[in-house]
Amino acid sequence: SRRVSGAVMVELRCSLLPLLFLAGMPHSDALATSALQHQQSQLLPQRSSSTSRADVSMLSNGMSALAPVVSKGTGKMACHGLGCPRSVRILTSSRVLDAPRLAVATEPVLADFLATQSAGQAQPVLEALSTACQEIALKVRTASCDSMACFNNYGNEQLAVDVLAEAALMEGLRNCGVPLRVSTASDQSEEVLGDGEPELAVTINALDGSSVIDSNFAIGTLFSVWREGTLLNNTGRDLLAAGACSYGPRTSLYLSHDGSDGVQEFLLVGGATNGEEGPGRWIQSNHYSSFTEGKLFAPGNLRVAARSSKYAKLIKFWQDNEYQLRYSGGMVMDVLQLIVKGRGIFVCPAAPAERPRPHLLYEAVPLAYLIEKSGGRASDGEHALLDVTIHSFDQRTQMALGSANEVERFESTVGPADSAFIY
Repeated sequence: SRRVSGAVMVELRCSLLPLLFLAGMPHSDALATSALQHQQSQLLPQRSSSTSRADVSMLSNGMSALAPVVSKGTGKMACHGLGCPRSVRILTSSRVLDAPRLAVATEPVLADFLATQSAGQAQPVLEALSTACQEIALKVRTASCDSMACFNNYGNEQLAVDVLAEAALMEGLRNCGVPLRVSTASDQSEEVLGDGEPELAVTINALDGSSVIDSNFAIGTLFSVWREGTLLNNTGRDLLAAGACSYGPRTSLYLSHDGSDGVQEFLLVGGATNGEEGPGRWIQSNHYSSFTEGKLFAPGNLRVAARSSKYAKLIKFWQDNEYQLRYSGGMVMDVLQLIVKGRGIFVCPAAPAERPRPHLLYEAVPLAYLIEKSGGRASDGEHALLDVTIHSFDQRTQMALGSANEVERFESTVGPADSAFIY
């Protein structure tokens, strides 16, 4: 193995060497890289006729699907994805970790996973939402932006990307074959789709973080599926499933439902986002089911600290104890990073005598569901978010999501929001 310009060194012990993609490599390493590429060409086997084109196509961020996805388990590192070696050694500046291979040569696609996980009525709904997310990924990737908004083509018109995202999701639900009651964050009302009495209810936050698309930050889609054909006067415990799709260097889908354990991650491979004809495929790339304590914080609504001595005290604690700041301003991504890393906290408190910013129905509940499913805690400063009754579409809430001890610290330091400003 060789260290190349600060990149993580990966030593592969197998007959199949995945491609390494290195950015910012100095000229002095060019010869070594050329030799590495020659070695790869000698070691990579010819693709068999049974291997699908999507499996070996370039991913949406340009990385080969043969490259492994390395993830964390309990005290271990693990390799997921096509071309994973029998063992992978990850060398960092402080430690060496041997990573046993978890994935097999062909990963389950989303439809197969849902069929084996007893998703029931929710399966066609989740498949429709995931297909719409593929279309959104393409619209986001090819959007034209100015300082005000981002746009893409819709027939002969140019429409805002968040409008196109919602249209794609609604069209998918309209054709999924299940009568639904649907509510979107933009309208905050209910619409019945399909024929007959709604069997399920769905909420959509089509494009959270759309204000940072022009900066090329990662953004996301949030959705939730409810077991009854109604939304109000329920709690998050009535959820049947929830999911989030992230549009960043990779397009990833994070999904959990009543019949599944933990949160499943699916990676979008092939399709139009990669310049190929036909739809892409969601290939299972990881599974998250545990949280540990760790010094990582994502402080939403930071301006509140100027008026809230409680929030200022909490931020000072994080600073004094040398926590790592990981915050982008896109709430879906700032929360999903905690699931992936298995540690840390995201908070979004309310200013004194002001209404909290996050919507309980469209943002807090689906994110809280994913956090709890992955082993974390979710609180409004006093109660578990999934225990809070939803009384209105525009109901707001504080949020503290992440590791158990960190959420408890938020509850004891910041506490609940003023209930007079929630509804």
